[in-house]
Amino acid sequence: MRVTEGLRLCAIVGAFSLFGAGAARAAEVTRFSANGSMATHNSFDGSASLDMSVTRNDKGSSSTTNLFFNKQTCDFSGCSGTFGFGTIPNGDFIIGGGTAKLNTNLAANPGYQVFRYDANGTTPVIGGVITMDWKVIPRQSSSNTGISTFVSGAFSNRFSGTQTSDRATTTGTFFGVPVPKDIAYIGTNKTSQIIINRD
Repeated sequence: MRVTEGLRLCAIVGAFSLFGAGAARAAEVTRFSANGSMATHNSFDGSASLDMSVTRNDKGSSSTTNLFFNKQTCDFSGCSGTFGFGTIPNGDFIIGGGTAKLNTNLAANPGYQVFRYDANGTTPVIGGVITMDWKVIPRQSSSNTGISTFVSGAFSNRFSGTQTSDRATTTGTFFGVPVPKDIAYIGTNKTSQIIINRD
């Protein structure tokens, strides 16, 4: 198990609110909360890493489903990649009985935010199709409580909360490219996430 797993594997998200700060250096702050089912995937194919989490928030009068991902490549000059977050249709994520399935088209979801980032800053881009299937591996479970942070260029991410999960296998594609099999989990969590995107 990677040392960096911890709550980085937390699926984050649920209902969110969004507000901006004006002045010379604007920043967009997005807040997510989750209280329900989740599935995560973390992989590295030798050149690029993919961290992804999808979470159902069942607290309140209606459910929401949110997806967070960060696919990046790093070398001696820095990191670049694609970062996305937002709400997806509830029907795009099905979980239960030791399995989970994600099938979503971000290009058809105008409320979902996707950015390309590198040393020169961030640029909004159009998302694509993500498909993923999870299947629990028997007798491999874990629980995490704490705080995890991620910073890359103009983006910063802070996760906090509790997660209980079972290790899982995954198969799928990210924007049409097959996803390597690596670390994945299915479970439940109660978390909060704050994403800051500075212009």
